[in-house]
Amino acid sequence: MNKRVKNIFLFLIVLSLITIVVLLLKITSRLPENPADYVGNTAGNLYNRGLFAEDENYIYFANVADNFRLYRTDHALEDVVCLNKDSVEYINPDASSSYLYYSRINYRQNTYGNTVFDILDTGIYRFDLKRKGLTRLYPDACGSVLLGGNSLIYQAYGDDGNFDTCSLAVNKKSGKPQLITADYIEPVNYRYGQIFYSGVSEDHALYSLVPETKRSTLVADLDCYQPIVTSNGTYFLSLKHNYALFYLPDTSDTATLITGNRVSAYNLSTDERYLFYQVDNGDDSRLCSYDLVTGNETELLSGNYKNLNTVSGYLFFTDFHETLCYCYDISSKNIYSFMPTDSDS
Repeated sequence: MNKRVKNIFLFLIVLSLITIVVLLLKITSRLPENPADYVGNTAGNLYNRGLFAEDENYIYFANVADNFRLYRTDHALEDVVCLNKDSVEYINPDASSSYLYYSRINYRQNTYGNTVFDILDTGIYRFDLKRKGLTRLYPDACGSVLLGGNSLIYQAYGDDGNFDTCSLAVNKKSGKPQLITADYIEPVNYRYGQIFYSGVSEDHALYSLVPETKRSTLVADLDCYQPIVTSNGTYFLSLKHNYALFYLPDTSDTATLITGNRVSAYNLSTDERYLFYQVDNGDDSRLCSYDLVTGNETELLSGNYKNLNTVSGYLFFTDFHETLCYCYDISSKNIYSFMPTDSDS
């Protein structure tokens, strides 16, 4: 082999190695695709600030005992780990359990976050669960955040000071936010590729909106607030009936009353058997459970509670001032304080 052929051969080997390395870097850095109908958190949780979310392996949560910082635990609530120092809400795991998306609220902290500058930061972030890396996707304060399919759907302040609804692709390394609508909606119900919401601009009927086409369609002529759309029907609070809780089956035009009491917050268990709601009734305020099979209502605790989040077989909630967090074990019916510390600390 002469020198010229040898040099060409070595050049081709080096070029091939560089090509392989570049391809491997592209593959390993590629963001995973979510199914088109994937939802990062439930509508009921997101109405309650999305402080808890889960995947097959873990429950992710904002730890009230530690300035709402990002933690995880196993489904037995035994192995508790602090993931990072951000104070968070609207937590959304992706379908591959590779990333978490959340809204940063470090302005709530009494102590510093990861750096002295983080205390000033808000915005939407992507947290790499494997490499522990953090990427800022949106820099400003925002409202609710939902991972629907391969887009973040979130509330951002518009020029008029009110919330607009925007979307941002998460399966691309760089992308620009897209305005979906300037009408005020709560974009937390994502099913069948659509956002279901109660109208505010003109009425309080139930609508659906397709983010790609930005077209809204009337679904039901209801007087509703914070609807939770399921595969069988829709739960909602009725403004005309002093925020009483109703259920409208898909097979009927007539809604069924669940409770005539004024409800300030509610959620649905993950198996859709139980409703949990806070009755707002002065000295008789209380947190209740309603069995959708038997029709029985049970008072869980008297007093005022909020941030009702459900994952697996649990209901998590806080006191009104958000200084204590509680866990209700649905199977055992036990209620106890949930103020964990990092198992590794």
